[in-house]
Amino acid sequence: MEIRRVTADEMVQCRKIWTVVFNERKRYDEPDEAKDALGNPPEWTWAYVENGAIKGCMNEIQFLMRFDRQNVKMSGIGGVGVLPESRGKGCVRLIFEKLLPEAYEKGVVFSTLTPFSHAFYRQFGYELACVRNKVAIPTNEFAHLKPHGQFAQIFPGDDASDLNTVHHAYIANLNHAICRDYWENDRAWRNFTNSDPYSTGVFLYLWYNDEGKPKSYIKCQGEKDGDDGHIDVKELAFVDKEGLYGALGLARDMRSQYDAFTWDMPSFIDPFDFVSDMWAVERHIVPRDMTRIINAQEALERMRRPAGEGRFVIDVIDPHISANQRRFLVEYAPEGSRVSVTRKDADMKCTIAALSPLVVGYRTLENALLSKQTGLEALGNLETLRKVWTLRPQHVTEYF
Repeated sequence: MEIRRVTADEMVQCRKIWTVVFNERKRYDEPDEAKDALGNPPEWTWAYVENGAIKGCMNEIQFLMRFDRQNVKMSGIGGVGVLPESRGKGCVRLIFEKLLPEAYEKGVVFSTLTPFSHAFYRQFGYELACVRNKVAIPTNEFAHLKPHGQFAQIFPGDDASDLNTVHHAYIANLNHAICRDYWENDRAWRNFTNSDPYSTGVFLYLWYNDEGKPKSYIKCQGEKDGDDGHIDVKELAFVDKEGLYGALGLARDMRSQYDAFTWDMPSFIDPFDFVSDMWAVERHIVPRDMTRIINAQEALERMRRPAGEGRFVIDVIDPHISANQRRFLVEYAPEGSRVSVTRKDADMKCTIAALSPLVVGYRTLENALLSKQTGLEALGNLETLRKVWTLRPQHVTEYF
């Protein structure tokens, strides 16, 4: 048995495994059908190899993530799958035991994934740190929006510079958001704009205000439900309030064609702001994304700090990354923060899973202490800790 990254020639084997474990259907008898020019490079894929054959694999996608108005390296975990005959052998655990310390050495600060089971990934230090509001709103509720500006449809191969302008402004203060201009050869935007609207039903529109400035974009798909139908939003990004309501004008314009507007919304937006009758909104929470700190010292140094000066000591428990298994003294002032290893008494003690939602701003200290999940103790210096652990807007802007 070995754990290693795959080669280019082995990617077809990994795709076949994903076809099995995710219950997909695809033919591989023609080589070109197994290739994707916009797919992940092989060095982003880990494999569990047994007797020379790949039996399980996992993607570790390299992202640049927004964190408290800065860019930091993030590993996006996806494509986790093991063939039935090799399950129960700890394949995923063995991959994580090699992947996590290596990610630390490569300068990664966070790792994010969408779990099939939150309990399963919690054992590797991940914890829920981002939710979405799945909403459905009758399109008639958007009839009050006044038409202004204009929409421009974007097709595969079109220039993406205005899309990137909107996206760059949208993610500026949004933790977990992914920088799409990070990868070479405009790969992220080619992926995003690659759907042919006529064969897939997925349409992408840029909205420009009356001065001709790009202020938002909306990617959506029309779905028919018998005699009725709905617009399903795949992504909506905006520069400001004008851009948000400009993009929502698409629901107004399509209300004669579709009855409802559905969207997996970021949690920092309130869907009740869009409607005159609050009962018209159907909403449920989707607990989609888990996060793990890879480098605790750097995350603590780079996270936002309260006004004034302060200090606290945190005892971190991380059985997978030994460099995180430390007691850290965090000192902050208007000019910056400094984090050092210390033997001072701890003000709080926590596992890396309990710490991660606090650092990214998904939970406050009081909220985290109410959790039934073990792994967090507040021991003193509570006034400072309450100032440090505050809420910030969250949204993982990619699916992987």
